[in-house]
Amino acid sequence: MYQQKYQMYVRVTPDRESDPEWPGKKKWFDSSRWLKDPRYIKISDSYVLNAEYKPIDNLNDFRITLTLQEAIKKSIDLELGLLNLDGMDNQSFFRHMKDNLSCEYLRTQFNSQTLTPVNDYFLFFFTYDGRVYEVEMLREPYGDGFSFPYASLVHKAGYWHSTSPAGYSYRDYLEGKPVK
Repeated sequence: MYQQKYQMYVRVTPDRESDPEWPGKKKWFDSSRWLKDPRYIKISDSYVLNAEYKPIDNLNDFRITLTLQEAIKKSIDLELGLLNLDGMDNQSFFRHMKDNLSCEYLRTQFNSQTLTPVNDYFLFFFTYDGRVYEVEMLREPYGDGFSFPYASLVHKAGYWHSTSPAGYSYRDYLEGKPVK
C-alpha cells in the first residue's frame, strides 16, 4: 500500500527503438518526499496538484504569446475562425493579445530528469472575433524564470473541462470534487 500510494511516473524515451514501450517509457519513482507535504495532492500516477503553485504574474509576456501563436498555427484546421491570426507577425500578434489573456492553473507534472514537481500546466483563454478560445500550456522553470515550451491545440472555451473523461484539475479541487 505504501509503495503504490507514493509511486509516480514520468515518461522518458527508451534507449532503443526496439523497446516495446517506445517512444514513451514509464519511469516509476518514489514521490513520498513531495506527497508527504500537504501542499502536493496526487491526482493520478503522473500528476499532482500544488496547492501553493506560483501564479503567472504577467500574462503580457512574449514567451506566452509566441507559444500561443504556434498553437494557433497547429489548430487552423480545427478552428477556422482563427485563420486571420495565423498570418500575423510576432509583434502584431503580441500587441493584439495584450490584455486579452487570462489563465487558470490545472495541474503539475514531475520533471523527467530531476523528478521534482515543477512542470505546471495552465489553461489560457483569449477572445477573438467575439469568441472565447482556450489552450493548455506547459510552464517549465528556465534560468531565473519560466519558459512555455508546449501548447495543445486551440479549442473553443469549455473544451478542456468537458472532454470525456476530463482530467482532474485545481478547479475541481477548489469545488470539493473527489479525486478519482
